[in-house]
Amino acid sequence: MEIVHVVLGKVNTHKMNGVNKVVDNLAKNQIELGHQVTIWGITKNPDNDYSERIYDTKLFLNSTKFLVPKGMIKAIKTVAPGTVFHVHGGFIPQFFLITIFLRIYGFSYVFTSHGSYNSVAMERSYWKKMLYVWFFDSAIVSHAKSMHFIGESEIEGAKELFDFSNYELIPNGQSFDDHLLPPKRNLDRFTVFGFCGRLDIKTKGLDLLFKGFAQYVQETQNDQVELWIIGDGEERVVLEKIAIKLGIADQVRFWGSVFGERKRELIRKFDFMVLTSRNEGLPGVVLEAAALGVPSIVSQETNMAAYLLKYHAGLALAENDPKNIQASLKFATQSRLNKRIQSFKLGAMNMVAKEFDWKSIASRVSQLYV
Repeated sequence: MEIVHVVLGKVNTHKMNGVNKVVDNLAKNQIELGHQVTIWGITKNPDNDYSERIYDTKLFLNSTKFLVPKGMIKAIKTVAPGTVFHVHGGFIPQFFLITIFLRIYGFSYVFTSHGSYNSVAMERSYWKKMLYVWFFDSAIVSHAKSMHFIGESEIEGAKELFDFSNYELIPNGQSFDDHLLPPKRNLDRFTVFGFCGRLDIKTKGLDLLFKGFAQYVQETQNDQVELWIIGDGEERVVLEKIAIKLGIADQVRFWGSVFGERKRELIRKFDFMVLTSRNEGLPGVVLEAAALGVPSIVSQETNMAAYLLKYHAGLALAENDPKNIQASLKFATQSRLNKRIQSFKLGAMNMVAKEFDWKSIASRVSQLYV
């Protein structure tokens, strides 16, 4: 089968963009399944300044959001009959005209919105997003061969916006290689809780995490615990001020943007990944941590709670608030000290192997094209 993935950007896996990593892994594993895969990227800089990859990449110059990128119509005309397109991302106006021309020339497409229509995500710039829905995305959804969702919360949000019936819930996957297995841990050292991702305070619930961590430190008077923050963003300065105000600045470490093996080295040192997001599609960082044998503490809004509980791979907050975060941090620390954390570590790795193996995920997604 010939597959074309259409994305905004170049699928640069060294940027803090979860869609890039998902499409990269999906394409690589579809190739291993015997499919012919090409990435079509829409960009303002058509230079091939991305890392080496096993799939072909075609870049199209994007001069404005409301026109088809230069050369793409011609490219569509030359695509082999029967090729299936997979369009990635909501609220991207270029996709409206692109999908029109796909239909004109007889091609079907699957649409993955990657968490765009979650009700919490819709709250930010609500009316602007509703205009996009009315004038652009409603047509994209209505003509899609199938809708692909990665989390339950997005299905609920999308049903409030669109009328559709043909859809599948298939989560993102995670690579699970031998070199990712975690080293032995020193259980005598201090406890490390960690966050990894974009420093978006509201979306990622970082205000809740800092407050819950501060309450935990104050209640237990535990100076042998730290909160590590991997990632960067415009709100880092705000978070640093919050840490000072809450009296936890000495126990919060900001690592900035870190990628590749260095990021994995830091995550390996976490006792628990903590993700208290108010909105997520399906957070790849929880899966990456789990593949390294690091369990997580998550909010229900991450769409990961049921998986973690099923495999004893971490803790799920009953409510996403400082009180519950505090209680979970306390329980997690106790589980490390009494060595129960080993069962969480094994459960995390088992969860990835059984639920999120990329080869299995890629096979399920490819069935949407048939």
